[in-house]
Amino acid sequence: MADFKMSGDTLYDRSNRKIGYVRGNDIFDSSNRKVASVKGSDIFDSASRKVGSLRGIDIYDAQNRKIGTISDVKKEIDGAMGGASVVALWLSFIR
Repeated sequence: MADFKMSGDTLYDRSNRKIGYVRGNDIFDSSNRKVASVKGSDIFDSASRKVGSLRGIDIYDAQNRKIGTISDVKKEIDGAMGGASVVALWLSFIR
């Protein structure tokens, strides 16, 4: 069983506590603070510094080192449907 699950656009931990959510191109924590944004296939933190990118199924960090794949994210998050927004949630709260 995965430690995290998605329900709609919201990420929960195994105790069913809300960790974060997606609204448009932005990622927010449970306190409604913006922690990341998605621009195309690139992911930026709240200070607009690039923290990662999604190229095909591969995930790269800011230094262009491969750190995982969409399959890795889906193994850690039940109900994840893939895409840059789910990768941004993964980078912001899980990795």
